[in-house]
Amino acid sequence: MKEKRVRGGRSEPVSVPFIREVKFKGSRVVLVGAVKGLVSEGVMVGAEIRSERPDAVCLHISKEELEGLKAVVKGKVRSTYLSSYEKVYAKKLSRFGEVQIPPPSLVEAYRAARELGIPCYHLDMDDGRYSRVYTKNIGGLPMVMQSLRLKRVHRRKFKGGTPQRFSVEWDSVVNRFGGYRRVEEARETYMAERILKLTRKHAKLLAVLEYERMRGIMDALVEMEALEPGL
Repeated sequence: MKEKRVRGGRSEPVSVPFIREVKFKGSRVVLVGAVKGLVSEGVMVGAEIRSERPDAVCLHISKEELEGLKAVVKGKVRSTYLSSYEKVYAKKLSRFGEVQIPPPSLVEAYRAARELGIPCYHLDMDDGRYSRVYTKNIGGLPMVMQSLRLKRVHRRKFKGGTPQRFSVEWDSVVNRFGGYRRVEEARETYMAERILKLTRKHAKLLAVLEYERMRGIMDALVEMEALEPGL
């Protein structure tokens, strides 16, 4: 994928790191919530990885998407595809600063991991599993309704005054219907399980998560009794 940029209305950094640290059976996990798309978030994530120097980095994308990300960083892919919703998201996010596709938080995380010589893993479901979850939870009518809502989403004035608040508001709008919400909850649970699995191999792990998914993933970790008392 060729890196695409959208110029925003601000030039100064607007990122406020949302970082949490948890422990599980002797392993330390740093959770970093990043807003997809903002160039400033990539700077923040890269700096955090180089500062923490974890044993491994894991990203909120699928196995297939991780392979695509590697190809982008190596300059092997020249184009990318954005859905209609992704185009609207990028345009609205650009009021907070420069926007780039693929998300700079992922690009810089992979570059930092490669620079430090540490492994980089995927956290999200592979394409096959995601398709099964999607088909189970979302029927034809919600898909049609979601498509018809695009114009209204495009016209909507989002009130979030920070990129973090915007990302949460955007998520609540596009995943308004129950089936879409259940798909995201399934992703959160799956990624929490993947994080726990990776702690068995690495004593210090850094996970780059979508800002709007971070709370749900932390809740899933609590339900799995992954967090030590007091965290």
